[in-house]
Parts: sequence; structure tokens; C-alpha cells
Amino acid sequence: MQYRCPQCQSQKVMPIAQAGNTTRPDVPKSLMILVFSIFLLLLLVISNIAMWIFSKGAGTNLQIATAVVFAITAISGVLFWRDLPNFKISMQAFMQSQKVWKCRDCNHQWQI
Repeated sequence: MQYRCPQCQSQKVMPIAQAGNTTRPDVPKSLMILVFSIFLLLLLVISNIAMWIFSKGAGTNLQIATAVVFAITAISGVLFWRDLPNFKISMQAFMQSQKVWKCRDCNHQWQI
């Protein structure tokens, strides 16, 4: 199934919420941990760089925290990689179960 708007051929389509028993994608916990740890790692790296630029260097506690968060990010990335086939199957089942779609570019709404 190709997910494009039949009117403007945009790929920016989204399913419309439907009443009743709809399937939901099974989002693994490793993905939630991965997203959170990436944002935390980004924050720590930016603060490390700012400390190196604007002061005499980042403290050891900040460097240790960055290393720990990097390890957590790497581990959660591997765990998500292991969960990826099941997540892909559940996401495909969710997308195929949706019947009403809407384009975000032209607001065209259609049914399959």
C-alpha cells in the first residue's frame, strides 16, 4: 500500500482516529528509553562543550554522567534493534487497519 494523497501526491498523510476496536502499534519500552536517553545525551554534550568554551573545562561529575548516559543510549539502541522486527510488524498492521486518511498539506480526506 502506498501512503500518498490521491489529490496532491504528498507523502504527508496521517490516519484519522476511528471509533471502535482499532489496533494500536506495540511500541517497545526500549524505544522510549532510547529517545529519552538521546535527548539527555544531547543536553549533556552541549553543556560539556559550553563548559569547555566558557570556563576552564567540564567537571569530572559531568564527564562521568555523560559517559554513563552514552552507555545507556548504546544499550537501549541495541535493545531497540532487537525489538525492531516486532515493532515493524505491529506498525504495518496498524497502518493497514486504518481506513480514513487525511493529507497534512492540502487537508484532503479520503477513505480506503
